[in-house]
Amino acid sequence: MITGLKVINLPAGTKVAPPKNGELFILETCQRTLVLGYNFVPFHHIDCTGLDMETFVSDKAYSYLLETICGLKSKLLGENEITSQFKKSYTKYLDYGVRNSQIMSILEKLFMDAKKIRTSYLREIGQQTYAGIARKLLRTISDEGDVLILGSGQLAEDSIKLLARKYRLFLSARNSLKALALKEKYSDYNIQIVEWDDQKSWSTFSNIINTIGTNRYFINHDFFLNWAINQKRLFIDLGSPCMLNTPFSTTESVYRLEDIFEFGKVLNESKQQKVQSAQAAIETLVQKRINSFALSLPFGWEEVQFV
Repeated sequence: MITGLKVINLPAGTKVAPPKNGELFILETCQRTLVLGYNFVPFHHIDCTGLDMETFVSDKAYSYLLETICGLKSKLLGENEITSQFKKSYTKYLDYGVRNSQIMSILEKLFMDAKKIRTSYLREIGQQTYAGIARKLLRTISDEGDVLILGSGQLAEDSIKLLARKYRLFLSARNSLKALALKEKYSDYNIQIVEWDDQKSWSTFSNIINTIGTNRYFINHDFFLNWAINQKRLFIDLGSPCMLNTPFSTTESVYRLEDIFEFGKVLNESKQQKVQSAQAAIETLVQKRINSFALSLPFGWEEVQFV
C-alpha cells in the first residue's frame, strides 16, 4: 500500500480541483497545499508548469505525511492546528461519492501513528498553537481586561478556551448562529456578542484577535487610525489570507501571521531535543507500517496497482 504512494507539497494558495472519483486527498492550509494519491494520478490533476513543488514517494511520502501532521514541518514547530486541518480535510474527502480505499487506509493509519508520536514525544511543545502564541503576546500587554475575538471557527474557539479565565471576552462573527453557539457552549464565561457590521465599536477594544482569513480586505487603515487612540493596544491577526489593509506593523502593535511565526522561532529553539526524539520514532513507525502493509496485501498487489 505504501508502494506507489505519492505526496506532493505545493505552495500555500495553490488550488487543485478535487476529482469526484476520490483519486486524490487534498489538504489546504496557510502554509501549504498538499496532494496525496497513487502512482501518476496526482500529476494528471496538477499543472506543474512553473510550480515550486516537492514530491515524495512510497515510505518517504508516508514519513513526510507523519512529520507534517505532527507539526514538524510547520513554521510553529509542533503546532497542533494541522491535526484538525487534516481531520477536516478527511471528513470532506469522505463526502465524495467514490473513495479510494488505499487513501482511506493510509490516512487512518496516519492518524493513529500521529497520536502515538504526539503523546509520547510532543505533548508539551504540541501545546504551542497560534492561539497559544497570541496569548503569550497578549500577556505582554496585560494579564486582564477585555478582548474582542473576530470569527467563530476552530481558531476562535481555541482562543476562547485559552483566554476566558484571564480576560473578559467579546465575540463578533459574520455567522451569527455560530457565534451564539459558541456563547452558549462557553456560557460559564459570559461571552458578549458584538454585531459584525459594527466596526465603530470594534475600535473601542484595546485588544483584538482576528481568526478570519479572506482574499479581500475587510479592515482598512481608517479603522486602525481610530483604534490607535488606545494607549495599551494589541491587534493580532491570525487569519490567512490577511484581511488587513494598513501599513501599521508590530511598531504600532499590529501583529500579522508572519510575525507570529517569527515569535514562534524563538520558542522553537528549546524544542529541538524533543523534536529529534520524535523524528527518530517516526522513522521506526514508518518501517513498521511498511512491514504491516506488505503483510496485509495479497501476492502481486504491487503489479496490480500499475495495471
